[in-house]
Amino acid sequence: MFWPLPSIRRRGVRAVSALLLLAFAAPATARVIEGPDWMVCYNRPGQTGAARLEGEFAIRDLLIHQLNRLESGHRAALATFTLSGDSFRSGAAAPILWAVSSALDRGVRVHFAIHRRINRTNEFLPGLSLRRLADRPANPMELSVSSGRSLMHHKIGLFDYGERDRRVFVGSGNFTGAAAMQQWNIAVLLRSPTLYGAYAAELDEFRAGRFGKAKQRTHDRTGFRLPGSWGNSWVRFAPFADRRDTAETDILPLLDAAEEEILFAMHHFNRPPLRRALVAAANRGLRVAGVIPESDRGTNRFAISGATVRYFANPNLYTGTNRVHLLPARVNAVGTTLDSGQPDLVHLKYALVDPSGPRPVVIHGAANWTASGVASPVGNDESILFLRHAGIARAFLEQFHCMTGTATSPPSAPTQPEVSALLSP
Repeated sequence: MFWPLPSIRRRGVRAVSALLLLAFAAPATARVIEGPDWMVCYNRPGQTGAARLEGEFAIRDLLIHQLNRLESGHRAALATFTLSGDSFRSGAAAPILWAVSSALDRGVRVHFAIHRRINRTNEFLPGLSLRRLADRPANPMELSVSSGRSLMHHKIGLFDYGERDRRVFVGSGNFTGAAAMQQWNIAVLLRSPTLYGAYAAELDEFRAGRFGKAKQRTHDRTGFRLPGSWGNSWVRFAPFADRRDTAETDILPLLDAAEEEILFAMHHFNRPPLRRALVAAANRGLRVAGVIPESDRGTNRFAISGATVRYFANPNLYTGTNRVHLLPARVNAVGTTLDSGQPDLVHLKYALVDPSGPRPVVIHGAANWTASGVASPVGNDESILFLRHAGIARAFLEQFHCMTGTATSPPSAPTQPEVSALLSP
């Protein structure tokens, strides 16, 4: 069911409601893999807004579904680096803000943190803007806007349905239509009161106006455990208080301890310690393969990953014939065309350590493998999850195979989101 926005002029509301029903009443099958308290969802880009492809808007729709489940007395918090798209069919801002407004009408308390460059007055529908939602006379949305030089780079959602049901959504893509149609992205939805508390503390810092190096970091390195985990998981929040204790210093021993395989998909990658660790893994005989978008591989100053690509290609770094292999991404999920420089085609930020083994690790978040993402005390506001979980690792591995076309067997039948344990009321 959908609730009208009181602030929207009556003209056009009927048409908007029809579009909502078309877009969300009977959603297309999404690519969702799940367990009892976790879910992995990845999109299948089509590079076109003319037709909504199966699974293309899976991540966006998962986020909206969580918002639509909220009832009076519940709480939610969102954060995004960019926000755009005024189409319910192929956008993101319009349907997400509509869902937020409807939640506010139902008595839900909503907090939205944004990067300072987002236009707060832009109306994605008549009367529907961040500023209008924040200025509502009744139950206004709480809006936090980043300050300082660092980027508020999160792409997260927090959903508090009650003490026993608190969920954290962490994605690689911003709340934009391009994130669904033109980029490969992935998100996790985890039910964990402990993890929720850590992210809630991060959002509380933003609520208090503390961003970047100004924020408190007591919630950094919060540990938690999911059903089916083979060990404890944890989360790191950037920027870091000490260069000797960062997400990068957590990643390096995991790469060094890998026994069989390391796979990665990275929007930007320029950290020398991390690329050295991957070459060392190849020299130990491990399979090391990754995806970096062609648009970020060049020699111009905008190609952040260019030096890393050239590093992996240097034969003098290897002690044998094994190499770090860079694989091209498919341009879309239904064709065979490969990446030829499409902007931001690969927007992922993850690494998989021994994903098919008994003790796999998934490293996932919004942080690129750059100094501002994983190593700097003056870097971006980010989060990086370290997940010791075989089911989640297999789900990420499926996305890697889908994106690169390297699967040796067809993927299993997708789980319908409407019957998912985490999606159901």
